[in-house]
Amino acid sequence: MNTEELEPAVSFLKECEASKVKILHHWDMDGVASAAIISKILRNIRGKEAEDVSIPLKRAYHLSEEENKQLKDFDKLIVLDFNLQASELEALNQELDVLVVDHHNFDRVPDIPFLNPRELEAEAYVPCSKICLDIAAEFDLEDEVRWIAGLGIIQDFGVASCPEVFEELEEDYQRYLPEELTQHELAKNCEYGRYSSVLNIKPYRDSRHYSKLAYRALMESDDLMELEAQESYRKVYEVYLEMQTEFNRLIENYDEEREIDREKMVIIFEIDSQFNINSSIATNMSTKTPDWIHLVVHRDGEVNISARCQSGRVDLGELMREALPQKAIENGAEAGGHENAAGASMEPEHYELFKQNFKELL
Repeated sequence: MNTEELEPAVSFLKECEASKVKILHHWDMDGVASAAIISKILRNIRGKEAEDVSIPLKRAYHLSEEENKQLKDFDKLIVLDFNLQASELEALNQELDVLVVDHHNFDRVPDIPFLNPRELEAEAYVPCSKICLDIAAEFDLEDEVRWIAGLGIIQDFGVASCPEVFEELEEDYQRYLPEELTQHELAKNCEYGRYSSVLNIKPYRDSRHYSKLAYRALMESDDLMELEAQESYRKVYEVYLEMQTEFNRLIENYDEEREIDREKMVIIFEIDSQFNINSSIATNMSTKTPDWIHLVVHRDGEVNISARCQSGRVDLGELMREALPQKAIENGAEAGGHENAAGASMEPEHYELFKQNFKELL
């Protein structure tokens, strides 16, 4: 994004010097990386990072009553990689100043400082951490935080939209990067991608706790080489190893336990796990059969579904929303995401009708 497009965020951050700032970010690597970049900008401007940085209390695209009460302790709120509805954002802005930096589809542009490439081009796909890197460049900090943005871009499948980031990273991190700077090679076949996977706290139990550890590891490191020296990184790495064991166990059962609809080209795989690992499995399997739609279903009280279709032959975010039964929506079910990666959550009694609706819509 250019200087003019970035101005709402730049002006907002410059006005944070005497404010108490809360950063709310998405529960994935792109969200954590974005939070660290913005907090490092704040530290450069005013000598201290954001007063509080966290993911939402629940994995839902709205804030709970408890969170709204907690926000009264702050002057400014920065929402990163997290698509709250415009009406909710405007209501929050009545109580404190709000800035949004995001890249998801949105219902309408809220009447607040708002950065989203899709406002300029509906089909744009630029990870939030790349937008935050562009903001950092306005403060001459891009060289200090580019390595963090790269971690977020990899996990958000955004390499193709900003290859220049990795071309520039090659100068300092060549031995950590693959020979070919493609999405697959960066995610699967290099040390840089491994660091990105470790700090992608989305699958971990108690993601709120591990998101804070991942954030601290990034904030306390000046470059990639310092990460492993951080106690916070080592704590995340321990649970990453547990998660990898669980991931491998589930993948071994994939061929036997999946449900296949060859006519619709849909594969549904139900898992039972202590980790929120459905999105990792969906991503892994969908890269092998990119034209197929993969739904990985995790029952943990609610039914949580991760959907992937790497070829983009359908708009998964729209499909997931349209497939939600009306009664499920009335009971608090939610769905959304991107064209080739989306998710949904609902009470168990609505799942079978959701699945039927989804297939009919296809």
